[in-house]
Amino acid sequence: DALCRRTCLEGLTDCAGACVDLTADPLHCGQCDRACDPGRPCEGGACGCSAEPSQDIGSEVPQRVSGTTLGADDSRSLSCAGSGAADQTFLFTAPRTGTYLFDTFEASHDTALGALRADTCVELACNDDAGSVQSQIAVDLAEGEPILVVVSGAEGDFTLRVGEPGPVQCTPTALEPVVPQTVVGSTVGLEDSVLATCDYTSSLDATYTFTAPETGLYVFSARAAVSELLVEVLDGGTCTGDSLQCQFGFGESVAVAELEAGKTVLVAVASPVTAMREFTLDVFEAPACPGVDLGSTVPQTVTGNNEELPNVLAPCFSAPSGGEATFGFTAPHDGVYMFDATGSSFPALLEVRRDGCAGEVVTCLDGTSQPARAAVPLASGDTAVILLDSYGEAGDYALEITELACPIIDLGATAPQTVTGTTADFSDILAPGCGYFGGPEATYLFTAPAYALYTFDTEGSTFDTLLDVRDGSCAGPSLKCNDNADPTGVLTHSRLSVLLNAGQSVVVSVDSYEASGEYTLSVTQEEAPPCPLFDLGDSVPQTVTGNNEGYADILTPACGAGAGGEATYAFTAPAEGYYDIDTAGSTVETVLSVRDGGCGGDEIACESAGRSSSAIVRLDAGQTVLISVEASGEGGDYTLNVSEF
Repeated sequence: DALCRRTCLEGLTDCAGACVDLTADPLHCGQCDRACDPGRPCEGGACGCSAEPSQDIGSEVPQRVSGTTLGADDSRSLSCAGSGAADQTFLFTAPRTGTYLFDTFEASHDTALGALRADTCVELACNDDAGSVQSQIAVDLAEGEPILVVVSGAEGDFTLRVGEPGPVQCTPTALEPVVPQTVVGSTVGLEDSVLATCDYTSSLDATYTFTAPETGLYVFSARAAVSELLVEVLDGGTCTGDSLQCQFGFGESVAVAELEAGKTVLVAVASPVTAMREFTLDVFEAPACPGVDLGSTVPQTVTGNNEELPNVLAPCFSAPSGGEATFGFTAPHDGVYMFDATGSSFPALLEVRRDGCAGEVVTCLDGTSQPARAAVPLASGDTAVILLDSYGEAGDYALEITELACPIIDLGATAPQTVTGTTADFSDILAPGCGYFGGPEATYLFTAPAYALYTFDTEGSTFDTLLDVRDGSCAGPSLKCNDNADPTGVLTHSRLSVLLNAGQSVVVSVDSYEASGEYTLSVTQEEAPPCPLFDLGDSVPQTVTGNNEGYADILTPACGAGAGGEATYAFTAPAEGYYDIDTAGSTVETVLSVRDGGCGGDEIACESAGRSSSAIVRLDAGQTVLISVEASGEGGDYTLNVSEF
């Protein structure tokens, strides 16, 4: 039998049955199956670079070039673009040595942008998203140096902009000093002229100046068909003024500023994810807040409709949100008040703030994931502002205000005593000082029969407890709170001690993070320990050492506290000046507290910084302070140093 075999002519090589020139074939360059990137020739067995196909855009700067990748091939390989992406290539020659900027910010689709050396196709720069789906690159070039600029990504029409960096210009548009007014704007082709305090990248912004026609609270509300949007108001009408407020939102953002008549501010609108082709900015004066004063009547129910209400505030950090109804309520006496919006026709956002619309947020409930119902402790005369909002839904709302029973049980003035029960029958209405809302709690009123140290303990409970003691009522401040009596967490019952005056009433709550079950609450009384334990006199400098194991735990430093007791010292300043009080040299993690006068005085300094906590305080000559040293974990040896600063 004869065997037929293909024989290639001299200079050609058989590659899978095809005779090819390995020195010139871009699919088999130098060896079989080694392909050059699309558009690159094979020269002498090595992949070369081709400036074709390309459009020569010369050396003009600045310039704008229109193009399209619709129907184009994937002829160039960019490191920041996926394979198979259509591209168009431009040949640009630098007119002088310098840095050149290329961007596609005016494109409406996702682009990638690259720069290649014109002679070797080596990549000089590549960008997919320059803080948005459009792209921007900066390239340093020598005079006369040519490069290939490649536009790739999704298919579509685009504009390639060529420029040189220069100083950022702040050229805001002046708005008329009237309200309400609506402005339609765009950030396409603009610069990042404001370093927004709530921005996380460099974003193109549109800027405006506005002068308040009268004193009032002004609202600047921007909307756009983008996923992320921000509005910032700056003092003085310049791009470098102090920020009065910066708000970040999703599709909508609202910034609010209190302005005096004639006050000028600069308003910046930007999107961190894209150049906005169009946005709307509404400027108007905020309505009175709260809009309705409900007085002190309990119980009461108020109804209404949130259609046409302005969107000024953002309860629960919502954005966008619908218009909000705002109500003021004043507690007629100490108690726990329930604000309930579950009767609304839409999932309500319910937020309660203390001391006005700009006050502290006490709680916020999102009706889309949980009942819009909040229990808030209020002291007599305390004013709360209730915000009732939505995620854009409009309809009828209902707000019901009732008072909850708290405390539930009166223990009287007997010590020692032990009570048992279950928290399963109760509601979660208080947030303990060392925890948060979660599990239901049992609440007890206890009145101290004498000046003494009282210890409350939940040993014997069937679940991990939190124990909180509040002064006076359920609305009073937390005097002390404990999660686990054992700092290691092996034992999960709670224990705390408080020094109480004769006749002083406290509310004791047996709580948990999320569990409920049977509990045991014990109250014991012992003679009040001396406080301070030691007197340092007025000598400086001086150093004392000790061990805080076995000392009573009677104080609650604001910067932290351990389960053990504290060593207490009186110190009297020999002269007016600053004093350095520290625990350098201790072998335990310390909590250092300084109080004016004595154990019951106001805390003037508190530091918890490991084995070397330090507080610098200014004292008058003859002023006496109480210094306490406590371990943040297990007790042990400590060192206390006092010196003039």
